[in-house]
Amino acid sequence: MSSPAPFILIVAWLSTVKASDETLVHGWIPEPQGRGTWSILWSCLATIFICTWSALHLDVQERHGKWYLFVRKLGAMLLAAMAPEYFLFRSALNFFEARDLRKKLVKRGNQEWTLTHMQFACAGGFRTRTPEGDTSICTSEQLWTLIDNKEIDGPPLSEGELQARGKSDLVVKTVAILQIVWFVVQTLVRAIQHYQTTALEIMTVAFVFCSVFIYGFALYQPQDAEYPVILEVSNVAPVTDKSNPAGRDARPRSEPGFPSLPSPNKYVPGLTADLVPALLFGLFACGFGAIHCLAWNSPFPTSKERLAWRICAATTTSLPPLVVLTSLIGISDNSFMEVIGYLGLSLIAVSYVVGRLAIIVLAFMALRALPADAFQTLSWSDYIPHFAA
Repeated sequence: MSSPAPFILIVAWLSTVKASDETLVHGWIPEPQGRGTWSILWSCLATIFICTWSALHLDVQERHGKWYLFVRKLGAMLLAAMAPEYFLFRSALNFFEARDLRKKLVKRGNQEWTLTHMQFACAGGFRTRTPEGDTSICTSEQLWTLIDNKEIDGPPLSEGELQARGKSDLVVKTVAILQIVWFVVQTLVRAIQHYQTTALEIMTVAFVFCSVFIYGFALYQPQDAEYPVILEVSNVAPVTDKSNPAGRDARPRSEPGFPSLPSPNKYVPGLTADLVPALLFGLFACGFGAIHCLAWNSPFPTSKERLAWRICAATTTSLPPLVVLTSLIGISDNSFMEVIGYLGLSLIAVSYVVGRLAIIVLAFMALRALPADAFQTLSWSDYIPHFAA
């Protein structure tokens, strides 16, 4: 039988320990009321990152490698952080072009070619290969010509098999959607409760605006597909669009630039197809810039910084409509007016980039000095049904 001496000694030692009133907090303690600068910064950066990363749908490229796709997507994400409205513009162009070609195919009785196939084609996902072994990118116009000439009987892969080639992660997109919903709701409730919202949070809402529309336009497009689908043909289809010359150096429409939509234009009746991309870009860029104007009265450390923000926000909102005007001048048959149009577009582009960079810098600089209510957390009990004593 063991001796109780060790137990008695432990009890005796514990009885000599005295509690200090200075280190004890008595009673039920609620959660701290407030948030810190790091919390604001982390929430915004995390939302921008996950929105941008999950929304990007890159074109299918020839090169492959273990790190190539990651590095390429990382570079695209950095570009999207600077100009998300441009990627929204590209997604819209691909969607409208794919939808138009899909409608034409359905009228011809080719229902097996789905919107997924058409968006994959707009992203450069198909390659043609002749009996001699020559391969080249098959643009959407070339694909339509091949189908119309009965060079291709049907899609080589079903819609499900084509989607399986992508690397769309349902978990990542679900987390992104939840983060978007949470961030937007939190920002709205802060406005309802008359709490200050930082310029960085408003800028993040603008990124969310672009991401949501990109999700919609690229809903059926396989994401981050690495390998193209080979179409065995007897002859490479002639290209009807001058912006996509045939051969190995041809590039899909979604590559950087202002590609043209298929003619005849069916999206904005009465306008030329060359003007539609400018209209789309102007619309999306104007909406993106207008969101920054919501921070018109947001807190800034100095009045000069607030004035700079207002000027940049107004500039980036008002410049996109000028793109449409200069595009009207640029598509003129007059060579002098065409030069004027290109010079105008160049000047607008430089001014727009400077304004965007200034907005980003000002949004982060504003965190160095904020009013007290900007750190106040929300009172959700006013909006969530609950039992109270």
